[in-house]
Amino acid sequence: MEDYVYQIRKYLPLKFADNEANDFLKYLAETYLENIKNRKYQFAFKAFHMLYMTCIYKFSWFIKITNKESPEEKTYKLKIKDDGRAQVQEETVSIKELFEYSLISESEAIQRLLGKTGFHPNDFDNCNRHVEARNHCSHASGRVEYDEKGIDFLISDELKYVERLQNKIKPELKKFLEIFLEENWHKSLISGDIENIFIANNISRKDLELVIGIDLPLFKKGSSSEKVVFRKILYLIFISEAQKYFDTEINIFVEKLPMFAIGLKDEVNIRINGEEKVKSMREIIEESLVPIINSFTQQDREKAEKILNL
Repeated sequence: MEDYVYQIRKYLPLKFADNEANDFLKYLAETYLENIKNRKYQFAFKAFHMLYMTCIYKFSWFIKITNKESPEEKTYKLKIKDDGRAQVQEETVSIKELFEYSLISESEAIQRLLGKTGFHPNDFDNCNRHVEARNHCSHASGRVEYDEKGIDFLISDELKYVERLQNKIKPELKKFLEIFLEENWHKSLISGDIENIFIANNISRKDLELVIGIDLPLFKKGSSSEKVVFRKILYLIFISEAQKYFDTEINIFVEKLPMFAIGLKDEVNIRINGEEKVKSMREIIEESLVPIINSFTQQDREKAEKILNL
């Protein structure tokens, strides 16, 4: 069961901009592992469930910012009137950052995300049971509600939904990549800038795995115009930063490099300070891609140089 926490960590942001949020995730992971070790399974589940809800908020927030949705969310709160009777009232909350989804009830936050991503209504009930199980673990019922087997089922079920939700946000990840390339192709971004973009958008390792597999029409275009050339270069810089988070012997950058070589011309017209100038492709490659290629093993470097005819 220890491995579950490392599995869910791949779906959570690589790093938050807020150090307190990073400490929060570390605290939950350590609490989970300590309670598993000490066979305090219900407390382990409570810690894991909070990691699970952070995933729910992360997916919800990513969809909201990528689609530029309104920060306003309608929710319902139970109010106790002066006569002691309960009354449901509609409220509006403003969601301006990921953890503000905690202002909405867990069940409601989950159902909204499942509905938005096209899940079947039966899944709503299944996920509500995760919240109910957490409540059983949190109330002084006078009994231990779940044993190791029961907690193992609950955690593995939450992981199953996290994986399914990850696949559901692939359209938003594609849009994120397209927006990133469109808004930044004319800028001189370096690896540190890309990392900051990962952090600002709460990108996870699983997000990067999906993004790397996305095929864009851009990749089939000939590298003959300024915008196409520099968008492809930016994509390759993105890949070089993303592959730092993967434990693989495959050099993803080199695998993607042939799309840059399509229709590659010796020269390209570019605009500098409002003036159009001709620049050699070799010079552009040496400025932007060669520094990355020089950091590779000799074998990968030779492959890249062959693709680019260096």
